[in-house]
This record gives sequence, structure tokens and C-alpha cells, in this order.
Amino acid sequence: MKIGILTGTRPDIIKMAPLFWEAKKRGHSPILIHTGQHYSSHLFAGVYESMELPQPHHLLETGACASPAQSVGKMMLAADKLLREKEKPDILLTHGDTLTSLAGSMAAYLNLVPVGHVEAGLRTFSREPYPEQLDTRCSDAASDLYFAPTELNRDNLLKEGFSKERIFVTGNTSVDTALWAANMPNAAALDFFSKHGIDFSKPTIYFSIHRRETTMSKERFCAAAQAAFSLASKGYCVVWSIRPGTKAALKEYGLASEIAKYPSLHTIEEIPSYVHIIHLMQKCRLLCTDSGSMQEEAAALHIPCITVRYVTDRPESVSAGANVLAPPANAQSILKAAEYVEKNHSKMSSAKNPFGEGNSASLILDAIEKWEGKLIGWEHQRHKL
Repeated sequence: MKIGILTGTRPDIIKMAPLFWEAKKRGHSPILIHTGQHYSSHLFAGVYESMELPQPHHLLETGACASPAQSVGKMMLAADKLLREKEKPDILLTHGDTLTSLAGSMAAYLNLVPVGHVEAGLRTFSREPYPEQLDTRCSDAASDLYFAPTELNRDNLLKEGFSKERIFVTGNTSVDTALWAANMPNAAALDFFSKHGIDFSKPTIYFSIHRRETTMSKERFCAAAQAAFSLASKGYCVVWSIRPGTKAALKEYGLASEIAKYPSLHTIEEIPSYVHIIHLMQKCRLLCTDSGSMQEEAAALHIPCITVRYVTDRPESVSAGANVLAPPANAQSILKAAEYVEKNHSKMSSAKNPFGEGNSASLILDAIEKWEGKLIGWEHQRHKL
């Protein structure tokens, strides 16, 4: 089969890589398509290379956009042109809750290209995360096969009326990649962090704050930043991953100059590879993030996680005891969560990972092969299935 694998962001590439590996292993023809939502070498080309993938067969070159709506429009039109004029895969795999997934799923649906949504059914039943909840809901609406990481995600899809025979609980491919990276050589990673002055002899926190609903809110972002400053002053080594949105928020809210006051707070704009990130996580006492993927990776690697959000679309990790929610109303909320983690560190570290066993790509390919030839579900055909 010709299997289109759509990516647009760094997390997409990382979490779709196992599907490329598995499809190649089974003798299929995986076609890599990148929308250019993330377009810098650090967030795109270098990530393909570090994940042992070829460069994409099709690069849509969306580039910088003035708004999320403009980004979706440009990507959807480019994907439509690709699917009409150059490439018509047997199925297009989209991932998660990105603008890329929304645009690609819609373009494929309107061109009668079957869509398989990897990481389907994640819900908070609110506007947050923004705009990701819209992205994932629209992607599900345009899909033909649903690869739900957990039973809860499956239940969400069933409640919304999606066909039960087309929903597969597969775990999350983030577990596949986290376990792969954890077993890779780490000498280069340790050297990189040493050159940045990071002292792993201190209890270390990987701090990653970048979501739109955090960076566009002064109250939320300042609460997170003040928590980072406090944790650094309490003896932790805090490694803060600075994304473009984080950097802009630090400047906008007048916090950029504060960082220099805390020698135990290290900001890094470009961590070279996913392997570097996973080896950093493995050195950490805990993770503090508003990321979705990091909640999954933390559970897979058994590292306690603090999620700096009001809601999470990964509540399974909270229920399992691997993750604690810290609403960013103020810094104290996050600091209390850190105290909770310290008191319950052993219990949280041994919590069961709810996101699968690291074989998600294999289960997804099993499902695709099962439905070959009847990937699109028309009502008049249902009695034949």
C-alpha cells in the first residue's frame, strides 16, 4: 500500500517516525509529506534526520503565517493541490491535534482519500488546549480509521457517534519513540548539556512552557515563570526549553532580564535532537510542562510530571498517579505541585504507564492492513463489513 504520512510540527515527525519504520519493514510504500507548519531546520529538517528518516518526499512550504487561520488555509490548499495533481495515497495518516492535522484531514476527505487519525479521541470538552481541541475534533470528523491511544479516548469517540468497528485502541506512538530514544547512545547528549553548564548532580527539572493559551495570558505565563525562578532559587537545576512563543512572551511580559538573576536556571533555545531531549528527561527529578507529548513521555519513562494547565487531554496519566495538574493561577499552585511530587516521588515514579507498551505502530499497521480496499466507510456498504 501507498501510505501517506503527514507531518507539520516537530512532535508530529517524532511521533509518526515509528509508522514509517513499521510500514517500510512490512513492504509498504510510506510517503512522507511535510506541510511546513514548522519550517526552520531545527524544528523540521534536522528532526527528520535525527529520527533516522529520509527528508520528506513532498514539502508544502507553508512558512510563516499571520494567524492560525491563515496557516490552515495555506496548508489545506497546498495539500489539496498535492492530492489532486501529484500523489493519491491509499490512506493518509494524520497526527494528533495540530493545525497540520486539521488542514490535511480536511483536504484528504474532500479528495476522497481515506484518513487514519493517529492519536484520535483526545478531549477536554472545553476550548483548551487552544486551538488543539478544535484541530483534533475536526480531524476525527474527517477520518475513516481512528487510532485511539487509550480506552478513554475510544469511549469519547463512541459517545460522539463514530463507528466502533473503525476505532482501534493502539497506545500512543510517543511510547514507541521514547523507548527507542532511551536506548540510543547518550555521550553526545551528556556533552551538550555539560557545555551549557547544567549540573546533573543537583535535582534537575526540565521546564517546558510554550502553549498558546499559556503564552498569550500574562497571568498564566508569569505564574509559570515565577515558579521557575523560585524552583531555581530552592536548589533545583532548572533547564527551560525556550520555544519561539516562549521567547516572545518573556520579552513581552518583561521577564527576559530576570533569568540572569538565577544561575541555576538554564535556558536552551535549540536542543539538537529528540535523543538529547529524552536523555535530559532521564536525568530529571521531575518534568514541569504544558506539553501534551511530555505527559506521555514522562509516564513511559516513569518520571513524575507536573502539567501547568487548567485541564489536560491526557487525564489517564493523572488517574494513574504519574502526573499532577497545576492550574497556573499563580506560582504558588505550581510550587505546591512540586512539593507534592517530592513527597510522593517514589509512588509517582512507579505508576503504571497508561499509554501502551511501545508497539503502537505495529497495532496501527495491523488495523490499516485489515481494512485495505474498504478504508472509506459509506453507509450503503455497512451491512457488508
